[in-house]
Amino acid sequence: MTMQLMKEQIKRLIAEHNLERVSKRIEELLVPAIHISKLNRGTGSIGTSRIGGLPDVPQDFEYPYCQGHPLGFLAQINCSDLINYDVGSALPHRGMLYFFYDMVEKPWGYDPKHRGGSAVVHIPAATSETLSRYELPLGSNIEELCLQEYNIGFKVIPSLPSHYASTIFDQEDFNPEEIDNYFNLLNDLKQECVQDEPLHQLLGHSNNLQGDMQIECQLVFHGLYCGNSSGYQDPRAKVLKIDASEWRLLLQIDSDDDIGAMWGDVGLIFFWIRKFDLKERQFSKTWTILQCG
Repeated sequence: MTMQLMKEQIKRLIAEHNLERVSKRIEELLVPAIHISKLNRGTGSIGTSRIGGLPDVPQDFEYPYCQGHPLGFLAQINCSDLINYDVGSALPHRGMLYFFYDMVEKPWGYDPKHRGGSAVVHIPAATSETLSRYELPLGSNIEELCLQEYNIGFKVIPSLPSHYASTIFDQEDFNPEEIDNYFNLLNDLKQECVQDEPLHQLLGHSNNLQGDMQIECQLVFHGLYCGNSSGYQDPRAKVLKIDASEWRLLLQIDSDDDIGAMWGDVGLIFFWIRKFDLKERQFSKTWTILQCG
């Protein structure tokens, strides 16, 4: 879907939901996202983009561990698959991109001690010829390391910020009726774009279920505990919050029965990265947050 078609779709939904008064603000918030759809289940060829299973890695790959146990493998992206979908060329277009998460402890991301509970690895030189399926360490519990395996496909969809607890969506711009109408617009947009598919997604706006995550990422990444109000009230927080908008969504993985993923109470996990770090391909500087309703 082109940006022009996305803009036309949003304009139509704005009219259908009586949001003309704030139409300019909503249109300014529109960005493209890459929706991830599950295709066929089962083991695909080496180097294909997929969720679950075990990763296809180079021989010298160092599997990420946290506190003595291996992280769970979520997904691998063959970056060449993204060329036709990455509208702003934000992501790498060569090599492999891997996502890992601690599926034993399932850290929520509000504590600096949760560092290491997830990992994103980019191997620019990886090709199908240089990869092989990772072999589990002896005695490993495959259910703690792997989701059900599905090959995946991509499509560009329009993305608007959540109406709930988002610094991007300023509720002060909207009256109570318009907030309700915007919520309904988001639901209709989801149905038109992905219907009832899980909200697996690269880039775009996050589907918040609890508080704002950009501020949380910024504070926790810099050592402030945000499991209660203490981090937000810390004297350092005021200055740190200035750059909270530098964090952007890299990947979100929804709860999904097909792949055996349940994040809290039907929640999502979100991988965030600062814009500069994404540009410089510093994927070791991501932060991961779990939210549920």
